[in-house]
Amino acid sequence: MNIRRFLLPKKVLSIDIGTYETKVVEGKKTNEGLDINKSFSFLTPEGAYEDGYILENELLHYVFKKEFNKNKLSSNTAYITIKSNSLIKKEIELPSVSHNEIKGILKYETKEYLPVEIKDFIIQYKIINKVKNRDIEKLNVLLVAVPKKIVESHFIFLKDLGLKPTVLDLQLNSSSKLFKYNSVVNGEYNIENNTFAIIDLSYLSTDVTIIKNGDILLNENIPDSVQLSEEGLNRGTRNINNLIEKISLIFQKYKTKHIKDQIEMIFLYGGFSNIEDIDLIFENSLNIPSVIVKSMDKIYLSEDLNKYVNCIGSIIRVEG
Repeated sequence: MNIRRFLLPKKVLSIDIGTYETKVVEGKKTNEGLDINKSFSFLTPEGAYEDGYILENELLHYVFKKEFNKNKLSSNTAYITIKSNSLIKKEIELPSVSHNEIKGILKYETKEYLPVEIKDFIIQYKIINKVKNRDIEKLNVLLVAVPKKIVESHFIFLKDLGLKPTVLDLQLNSSSKLFKYNSVVNGEYNIENNTFAIIDLSYLSTDVTIIKNGDILLNENIPDSVQLSEEGLNRGTRNINNLIEKISLIFQKYKTKHIKDQIEMIFLYGGFSNIEDIDLIFENSLNIPSVIVKSMDKIYLSEDLNKYVNCIGSIIRVEG
């Protein structure tokens, strides 16, 4: 699900711009896994970026240039991963066909699935999983419509920084690829053949994705799910009960469709997963073992992985 894809080099720069904080990693894929030689983060200037939109280009450019020069990056090939409530998503069912045939179907039938002006959006898709409907194999496909304004503004922004924009990825895709690529979390939790939830606790919204064998069984976004006061943000606290109540409803929705594949683990990551005892709060409230993502078996990183899940996942390139 990449919007721009050209010849991919060995070492790349992957960027995750958030409303509150920006994360950057530099690394490459090796035979053993992903070798991340540099990772850093910095506060996004207040009011410069929100919900996938660049609002103050010059200010954002100044801060990025300063941070990039300070960290002495060696690659100018840039991947970027985004999340925005402006994205329109819809799950559809298609015949079990090749990627080229899917593209052909969507070329002529997208208007039937998505209520958007096609000229204003770039349409991407991701195969979620395969299902059998009356003994006929079908594909569950997630369609995503990305506003062209978002794509073009990021492309120009990266070019103005002297970078080569190569891939624009979506955070849903980035994170699911990372969990599919790896087998063990935190050195002890084997995720192969298991059903688990990954929860991205970010500044403006929370993403809940349920995965089994690399297949996305359900994805829901909770926009503006938690009210943050200035005092609460500084102290690292948030209205957890409100959020967990909404996540519980998502889990209940999932259980009605997937009786046999119950959620065995919850993996937490993102900016607000560092709240004290957040894993215990989730575990006690939802009665499901919950842990904060710190490491994975195929990711070589000198610090906790938690903050950089979406960045690092974007480096993994797969078809679809």
